[in-house]
Amino acid sequence: MNYFYFFFFLSLSALLWIKPLIFFICKKVNEAENLNILGALTFTLGISLIVFSINTDWQERLWILLTLILGILLCIRGLFIIFFLKQIKNILPVYLNHYYKFTTSISLMMMILAFFIVSTDYIGPQKNINECRSDSVISVICGFSNPEDIVVTPDNKFLLMSEFGGISPYGNTSAGDFALLRLADNKKIKPIITFDQNIWGDATCPQNNVFGPHGIDLVQREDGRYQFNVINHYPNETIEIFELIKTDDSRETWSLVWKGCINVPDKYYFNDVALKRNGTFYASHMYPRDIDMVKWLRTSLFKNDSGLVVKWDGNSFKEIPNSEGSGPNGISLDERSNILFISYNQGDKIVRFDLSINKIVNSFKVESPDNIFLHKNSAWITSLDFQPNDAGDCINKPACSLPFTIYEIDSETFEVFHENSFKKTVFGLPTIAVPIENKIFMGSFHSDRLGYYIRK
Repeated sequence: MNYFYFFFFLSLSALLWIKPLIFFICKKVNEAENLNILGALTFTLGISLIVFSINTDWQERLWILLTLILGILLCIRGLFIIFFLKQIKNILPVYLNHYYKFTTSISLMMMILAFFIVSTDYIGPQKNINECRSDSVISVICGFSNPEDIVVTPDNKFLLMSEFGGISPYGNTSAGDFALLRLADNKKIKPIITFDQNIWGDATCPQNNVFGPHGIDLVQREDGRYQFNVINHYPNETIEIFELIKTDDSRETWSLVWKGCINVPDKYYFNDVALKRNGTFYASHMYPRDIDMVKWLRTSLFKNDSGLVVKWDGNSFKEIPNSEGSGPNGISLDERSNILFISYNQGDKIVRFDLSINKIVNSFKVESPDNIFLHKNSAWITSLDFQPNDAGDCINKPACSLPFTIYEIDSETFEVFHENSFKKTVFGLPTIAVPIENKIFMGSFHSDRLGYYIRK
């Protein structure tokens, strides 16, 4: 609805400058003996908008408030058209004699309103959640740092996650970390990282001892070993490759063995990775590395293509035809069906992409989707239910309570199985939802905690 109102007010702003049209309308109004039918229709439309607004559950949305205001204004306008047509006719010459003065002012107001609407959505207060504490809706596990992406270990006893450092244009690129969550007692464990020879990567890629992890993926290779790939932003743009192995000690946890890396060409800025069992993989290129916030916002507004998906075939990156879109983000691969699920964060949709024909075969509209988690016959996705201007000083807080929704959809038909919306709770800015039995665990790109809720 924000985008509907954006283009609605921009269109009105443009129409006001079509002078012959405006003069024609004014002439018809001046010639009319009465406009009772038009007034009644306008009043009825206004009443409909008012009824819709006051019966909508979520009252803290700008577009709902705007709909209510428009309804009231339309009711007043309808009554004026019916009962005060003579006075309206007396005002028309003043408007027409000062057409450009009125048009400039009104058009500018319309444009300002349009851009305000498209950058603002949630107008309710943010809950202060600086203290990491569970509530009756969401339970939190404290002590994490931006747990952006999550995979489940092969024994289903741990969650392995990337602790995100940062990327442009949101802030400075910095180091992050990796973490394990032991599901038996919700204990955080730092995985041990050791280094081996570069046998799964590119021989020209040097070993790093620090990482800035982003998107991750885990697969059991054809040789039975577990390969763990990481989109890495620090200190250089690389894709880091590890083997996940069971730790041979009393903790019965998992550790990482570095097996190589791949340098990312300057033309790409990757977000997520999706592995194949033979060690090759797909990666989502978001947008140019030198993008600034103005260009990023313009891409979000007009849904321009900013990136695409590429494949590493073992020797080089190949671009996937027809995968272009606005802010490619999370990707997940169903290798059995050769289907790649792609999240277009700035395009507000996820798609089912058939790699056999390089074509989108299904699409699901959702606000700012991020990572996609495939589980059985479902795809789990997150939605940020707000606009950029709503965040305020969120970046300076340990966590933010902005509204969001978690969806479970059928991975083939995209029918919605499960939808749960949250606001004013103890977690926010989710990037991934991972179902473990009846619990849905959530990671975030800006949070000092993990969250989970019980699926009803």
